[in-house]
Amino acid sequence: MLKKIILVTAAALMLQGCASVTINTGDDTVSSDSYISLIKNVDYQDRITYVIGHKSPDSDTVGSAIAYAYLLNELGIDAKAAVSGRINNETKYALDHFGIDTPGIVDDASGKQFVLVDHSTYTQAIDGMQDARIVGIVDHHGIGDVVNTELINVRSAPVGATASLVYECYRECGVPIPKDMARAMLMAIISDTTNATKNMTDLDRAAYDSCRKIAEIDDYDAFVDGMFAAQNSYEGMSDLEAYHSDYKEYEVGDTTFAIGIVNASNEEEYADLADRMISVMDENYEDHGLDMLFVMVKYKSEDKMVMAGSGEGANELLMKCFGNHDGDRLFLFDENLSRKKEIVPALSQALD
Repeated sequence: MLKKIILVTAAALMLQGCASVTINTGDDTVSSDSYISLIKNVDYQDRITYVIGHKSPDSDTVGSAIAYAYLLNELGIDAKAAVSGRINNETKYALDHFGIDTPGIVDDASGKQFVLVDHSTYTQAIDGMQDARIVGIVDHHGIGDVVNTELINVRSAPVGATASLVYECYRECGVPIPKDMARAMLMAIISDTTNATKNMTDLDRAAYDSCRKIAEIDDYDAFVDGMFAAQNSYEGMSDLEAYHSDYKEYEVGDTTFAIGIVNASNEEEYADLADRMISVMDENYEDHGLDMLFVMVKYKSEDKMVMAGSGEGANELLMKCFGNHDGDRLFLFDENLSRKKEIVPALSQALD
């Protein structure tokens, strides 16, 4: 309980300090000394602050880390973007297209200082985060269990992409958004909102429109098509790496579980990926050290998906939450559900 009180207090103080800010969703930056002070009043102790997202980095976690680290440096805070490991093919495609370097890998947090983006739970953080110093969180998920004994700067809101919150920070601090940072944030928003077609809020729309204008991407539609094609490509990956390319771990009560997402581009690949991911989960179940493993295999162009589980109680939990079992290992869905908004809450409620 104490951990959550600390985080909620930090968030409340942040919001109180920002009460006088007027957000302009046009093209002009909006400077706010009150919000800048909230960032700069954190005690950074003259240390490097690594800005990092969750394990199995995706486009939102990488783009947000890159853009927020740049913002901190513009405010005089020594910051460096980092990733937890190999980036997925979608993110690699976008960064390569823009000529943006992939941040360096930091896989052990012990003794280091961090701002966390796109997550706020220890299960999704890199190893050693409980022995690290956390000075900020920017996230669009629920408030997790990551804490600091000191007051920290927390920005959390139910938006489509963490990068939209980073965009808002630029605007409120009056820091102009350069082209490469607009591209990094746009990459993130495209990925998490399926090119501004899902999970969009007014803030996401403002961020998307502004970053797209600043980014000046030649043949924008071709770029988006390339991102989505790369999202569905697991070329150069083992099946285990494919399972981990969009993978998150959770803890509910005494139960730990993980959900990986893979995407199919055609009917044959859809069935094949389901079989391969089941084998991957079964063969690597014990190595994960979790109670249950799940996979969501999505066929987005047909708006359908399947789920499968591995581990004691996994199938029973899926049956309890969703039903529609095929009689073997698969659970069938006639729409693509959101892991964050629909799957995890349903599993969590059943486990609580």
